[in-house]
Amino acid sequence: MDNRQLHYFLRIAQLGSLTAAAADLGVAQPTLTKSMRLLEEQLGTPLLRRLPRGVEVTAAGARLVQHAKAIEVRIADAEREIGNLRDGASREIAIGAGPAWLRRHLPEAVAQALIRYPTLHARIVGGFEVALLQELRAGNLDFVVAELPSSDSVADLDITPLVVDRLVVLAGAGHPLAGRKCKPQALLKFPWAMPPAGTRSRQRLDALFIARNLPAPEVRIETSSMAFLLGVLRHADVLTLTVETTLNAPDGVGLVVIHVPDLVADRGAGVIKRRDAWMPPAAHAVIDALGDICRHHPRN
Repeated sequence: MDNRQLHYFLRIAQLGSLTAAAADLGVAQPTLTKSMRLLEEQLGTPLLRRLPRGVEVTAAGARLVQHAKAIEVRIADAEREIGNLRDGASREIAIGAGPAWLRRHLPEAVAQALIRYPTLHARIVGGFEVALLQELRAGNLDFVVAELPSSDSVADLDITPLVVDRLVVLAGAGHPLAGRKCKPQALLKFPWAMPPAGTRSRQRLDALFIARNLPAPEVRIETSSMAFLLGVLRHADVLTLTVETTLNAPDGVGLVVIHVPDLVADRGAGVIKRRDAWMPPAAHAVIDALGDICRHHPRN
């Protein structure tokens, strides 16, 4: 079994077709078929199941996909590290960032790293933790700065807590509940705008209500854009649950906290890395700067 075989196998598994994989890889289909047969012989088990149209991985094939992905990521790490030793400090870094970090702390940290590494090329990918962690595990990001994942999903990750965020209910200044102290039940009369289903934000919102024997709020607007979400709040009687420091940002103008003492909650956030992964010195510089900034400003 060699790296080329694993690369071929991954493309077949991803595309679900030998024909499509051969075209994508630029190899003849008979060559690809022969390579897969040899791989199955070496491992002593079928990896692909032929279908009327295309192929699918077997149970053993699914496990090999996971191992092959990890191997490709580690090879890419090795190539970057060797390149760094050969050519000097790597100029390119990729950072995944949750919405709050895009507005605060991370811009300052990247700016500090740019002073230290004038030729730095930083690619910042915004989003929510589910998609960002997928990209991190795939080797497409050096690290993520976002809400910390649950403890049962971090066996392959290194976690560095940096801040504790205060979560509050926000609405437009003209919302009927503005200026009032409310019970959670009162919030169920209004529609909500939230990040997509499956994100920790949505899970937490539902859990806060369910823990009080109440139904989950009706989320009428789902979006991955915090700018859009906050804009909706300014124009309709819609609610959201997000970090309190949003009010200090430019896109927080015209918004207010709805005082619901029973729903105030904290969440941890910080840096998430792949365990034992190599990172460029400039990425470490950003993380060090974030640590310094967060020691002085422990909420984001």
